[in-house]
Amino acid sequence: MRIFGKQLLLYLSILVVSLAFLGLVLSHAISGYLTDQRISALTDSAGRVARSFESVLVNAIVFGDANMDPLTLQIENLNELLDANVGLIVNYAIVLWELDGTRVPTSFLEAVMGGETAIISGSFNPDNPESMLTAGHPILIDDRVIGAALVSVSMAELEAAITGMHRITLLSLAIAVLFGSALIYMSSRAITRPLRQMNEAAGVIAGGVFEKRIPIQSKDEVGQLATQFNTMAESLHIQEKIRRSFIANLSHDIRSPLTSMLGFMKAIQDGTVPPDQQPYYINIVLDETERLIKLSNDLLDIHQLQDTELELTKTIFDINELIRKTIMGFEQRATEKKITVTSHFAHEADMVIADEGKIQRCLHNLIDNAIKFTPEVGEITVETTVTGKKATVSVTDNGRGMSLEEQKHVFDRFFKGDSSRNEDKRGSGLGLSIAQEFIRAHGETITLESSLKKGSTFQFTLAVADYSETSAM
Repeated sequence: MRIFGKQLLLYLSILVVSLAFLGLVLSHAISGYLTDQRISALTDSAGRVARSFESVLVNAIVFGDANMDPLTLQIENLNELLDANVGLIVNYAIVLWELDGTRVPTSFLEAVMGGETAIISGSFNPDNPESMLTAGHPILIDDRVIGAALVSVSMAELEAAITGMHRITLLSLAIAVLFGSALIYMSSRAITRPLRQMNEAAGVIAGGVFEKRIPIQSKDEVGQLATQFNTMAESLHIQEKIRRSFIANLSHDIRSPLTSMLGFMKAIQDGTVPPDQQPYYINIVLDETERLIKLSNDLLDIHQLQDTELELTKTIFDINELIRKTIMGFEQRATEKKITVTSHFAHEADMVIADEGKIQRCLHNLIDNAIKFTPEVGEITVETTVTGKKATVSVTDNGRGMSLEEQKHVFDRFFKGDSSRNEDKRGSGLGLSIAQEFIRAHGETITLESSLKKGSTFQFTLAVADYSETSAM
């Protein structure tokens, strides 16, 4: 069963059970309330009837007036007024009662004649099986019980009222279930729709189509999940574009030098190239060979970074001296482009603790990147600063700079910005990614600040070696 079906069934079950329990409680409460109200009203009526009988009974008992006509008339009036059957008990005997043959239980008579107000229900007339609710109230003269007034009403009216309330309650609960079910259905659809869409989109993405996105219609957890899914899909899309671009560029980067190398070597072999020009073309072949070796080394490094944990061999060394050596390695390329490379150091010697070989590789990649994208007669500055226990190395150029979109992906593997593709003929798009991995392996950070047409600054931090570490080494 799908999540939608499970959720719908669960919520509907909770709704039905809750409303059924509420209906039972309400029905019991309503029945009790109506019954209590009826009994209270009947008891009050019996009390009023008892007080109205007192004067008549005083005349009959004290003064010997045996004329019952006024009492009979009064009972008839009360019957009509109260819409009930009114009776009179004297000396445990029913003297006057509208229904002939009515016989209430002796226990009830004893309770009323004993001075209590009593309630009893049932059918007490063999000729009339209708169930009645009867209230008895004692009649007192000088604090002495001389009789009792009885007021009886049909239970059918009370039962009809209770049944009517039950019907209203059931109808209300049925309407509540209907509307609740509709709301639960719509809510379940709204909650599970993004999940279903994500499931469908995941299948599409698994098939290699990364353009699929989920429409975001809420800001709750499901909406946040959809946002993260879209972010993931966008990242996969970008990575796929970079991968395809890299494969295309890599194929070109490998095929072009190999084609040139093959052509030059054949020309030398068959004598097309004169002997005096052969050293020139051999140098071109050697340059292309070095380029292929660098590309293969970069690919090998990325493979190792992906599949194994990077091992560091930390030593204490002078970062300033390492920068000087690295800059010297780019002297010929900088001279060819008339680029001035300057350095500024915090101190004569700034000792850091790190893997010297990997830091040298980072410096090489950053300076190499700066030279590629700095125009002729440009400037590159390599600088160190020390703050507390951190040394910061900065490589700044006055090249074309990068857009915000390029800055987001500059450390991604195989990434080459569209505007830099013509300038970076020799690059693989792996140098900055490798530099970032090496710096992160040291537990340090590497950042970029760049503005279009103003240049870029790459910075990374290193731990400064204190004197105790220097002496220990």
